[in-house]
Amino acid sequence: MLTIIFRSQIIDCKLLSMFLIGNVKQAAMEKKSRQSEESSALFTHQLVTLADLEKFKEQMLSEMRRLLAGGGTQQYKQWLKSREVRKLLNVSPGKLHAMRASRQLTFMRIGGVIYYDRADIDKMFEKFKTTAVK
Repeated sequence: MLTIIFRSQIIDCKLLSMFLIGNVKQAAMEKKSRQSEESSALFTHQLVTLADLEKFKEQMLSEMRRLLAGGGTQQYKQWLKSREVRKLLNVSPGKLHAMRASRQLTFMRIGGVIYYDRADIDKMFEKFKTTAVK
């Protein structure tokens, strides 16, 4: 490949001839493809050293620790649908209806969908919790 240095710029003769002929679009595509090839190529001065691997390991471990530390505070939805409450309480649809009818669980109906407040379910758990005998 023949290259020309002009005003401290390296110019590829093929690209220059394409540009001069008027095929600007093709020249731009050619230049872009060459740049992507050069950026993805691994050169000898880009070898990975043990120090690089150690630095990468420390970055990964610190990021994992940060993610795991934030995972302990789980966000709960405030309003649950009947299906979600049945799964949470492990009860059948009939039992959930009976709990609604006996006012053990408060609910809100919007349209045809019944919603339960998560705080009310937590209160119900506390209400029926028994103390351990020591």
